[in-house]
Amino acid sequence: MTVAAASLAGCSTYNPTSRSAALPNQGTPLPAPREGLEPAGWLSPARKSGPLLYVAAEQDNEILIYPENGYNQSPVGMITSGVSKPYGLFVDQSGSLYVSNQNPPTVTVYAPGSTDPSVTYSEGLERPLYSIVDQYGDLFVGNSSGYQCGTGTIVEYKTGSQNPYQTLSVPGREVDGMDFDQQGNLYAAYRRCGRRGGIVKFAPGSTEGQRLDIKVYQPQGLIVDDDGNILVADSGSGAPRLDFYRVGKRYPALKFKLPFLNYPVQLAITSDESRLFVSCFNEGHVFVTGYPLSASSTWTLEDNAPGQPQGIALSNGQTF
Repeated sequence: MTVAAASLAGCSTYNPTSRSAALPNQGTPLPAPREGLEPAGWLSPARKSGPLLYVAAEQDNEILIYPENGYNQSPVGMITSGVSKPYGLFVDQSGSLYVSNQNPPTVTVYAPGSTDPSVTYSEGLERPLYSIVDQYGDLFVGNSSGYQCGTGTIVEYKTGSQNPYQTLSVPGREVDGMDFDQQGNLYAAYRRCGRRGGIVKFAPGSTEGQRLDIKVYQPQGLIVDDDGNILVADSGSGAPRLDFYRVGKRYPALKFKLPFLNYPVQLAITSDESRLFVSCFNEGHVFVTGYPLSASSTWTLEDNAPGQPQGIALSNGQTF
């Protein structure tokens, strides 16, 4: 592993070993993108930027693009066209970036190297927060009922169609992080009208979800690793953290707080599952750690993004 992993439960540990010095609690803001930045070239082979990290800056209505390798770097590009109150991000097998926009409610898709959307999804969406694409190219969008106590849904679009194919209901008002396991089961975190939430599992092709006996307070991002373990962001338990559940278990085997009492949002893991990233909206931090996780794991600050960052995604991230 190239970096260490996260700190256990009550110990919020920052690992400065890969940096020249530890950062202060508020972090060090990144400089603004340089004048004359060429956003259309952010995936140009000539740039040789390597794998990329995408960050949704909700307040600034933009997607910032950083090199994945290295620490506290300036953006190498940005996307603003079609971006409005962005939340969750996803990159599919072809390298296309999916942005969930809250207002107006859309999911915009950007082909590799483009800063203008090639496709925009809007039908059936009320407040999309997260999206994911399965191995067949079908798009699933986690949809909130807005800020009211309605029913959250997952809207599925078949490849090549912008019309909803079917809608899945969850036992809550909004759908948060989603992921697939190796068998094609879809896992979705959801929130109820109160603070409590949970995780529901949909078998391939099924419209009926199985509610897992897992309780999460105000869940955000969710990952299912190749072994079937679940990692979910719990942002509302009074002590924001990540909970790690082993296959089939109802209680977390590990609980990880983030440095500086950061509130976790989205999780992203590399395709080889060697590095795990998490975005934090309250301090603007993006942290990275090695994977698999252990009780002695620690976090390293990757970047510090402005604009109240929400979602993140990797150009070389886990896909199905």
